[in-house]
Formats: sequence, structure tokens, C-alpha cells
Amino acid sequence: MPTEISPWIERLSAHRLAITAGGLFLALVVALAWVAWRWGVAEDRMELLQKQAEAGFLQAPSTTRAVRVDLRAPGTISVGGRDFPERIDLRVNARTGRYARFRLSLMRDDGTLLVHADQVVRDSNMDLRLSFNTSLLPAGSYVLRVEGYGRAGGLEHLGDARVIAG
Repeated sequence: MPTEISPWIERLSAHRLAITAGGLFLALVVALAWVAWRWGVAEDRMELLQKQAEAGFLQAPSTTRAVRVDLRAPGTISVGGRDFPERIDLRVNARTGRYARFRLSLMRDDGTLLVHADQVVRDSNMDLRLSFNTSLLPAGSYVLRVEGYGRAGGLEHLGDARVIAG
């Protein structure tokens, strides 16, 4: 089957080297533009990491401490304040038959959410468990809020406990 080459393609064949060089130059310009754009993104991320480094990263815990919280008589939980961070294992007493699933929220006094555990179920001792590293909490006052999922799926307030990080 014979094929016919269009006249305009035959005229371009004399300039193959120039067309190839132009195409490579265009590809190089696009690649350099992409690198320049990604360089700006990388600089933004480096600034963010620098700000996090100034605020402090999470540190590995040196000890683990279990803390029991009774929502019927909530006390103040004191965490941190030592030279090394510790892992806090909260065991929240949730002995109620009204709820099967719970939401645990650890927030600052102004309402800013720090830790959110949703759809939590009780263990065999009827306790809700939440663990966190104390290097997560700067010095201040916090609230541990426990809510239960009602039969209609809505959240119902179960109790609060105060957490003091020092």
C-alpha cells in the first residue's frame, strides 16, 4: 500500500535538526519551570518545619503512667512537668448501659481540639482507653470531654475531667 507524504512534511524535513533542537529546548524550559515552582513549595515546607522545630517536636516518652478517671467524681489530672515526656494511658470509667460507642476529646480551655478519638468502645473492664504523649501538651489547662452515641446516632454529653499540664 503506497503512502503519500504531504508537501508540507517534505518542506519540514530539511529543518529536522532545528525542529528537534527547538522541541528539546521547549522541554527543558518546561522542566526548569516545574523545578522552580517545586523549589518554592520546598522552601515553604522548610519554613513550616523550622517553625515546628522552634515550637518543639514530639519527644519519645521515657515512662508510662496509667491514670484512672471516674466521670461520676472527676478530679484534676496532672500530667507532664518533668524533664522527660511520659506516655499517659487514660482509663475512663464508662459504666453505663445507655451507650455502646463513645467519643473522647482532649481540648484546651478555649475549646481548641487537640486529640479526638471517635467511635471508641469499652474494654473488658468497661473502661475507655486513650493514650497520648505529654510532649503533645504545652503547659496549661485542658478538658477531657466524653460523649456517648445515643440510639439515634446523636452525641450526648457524658462527662468532663480537667487536665493540667505543667
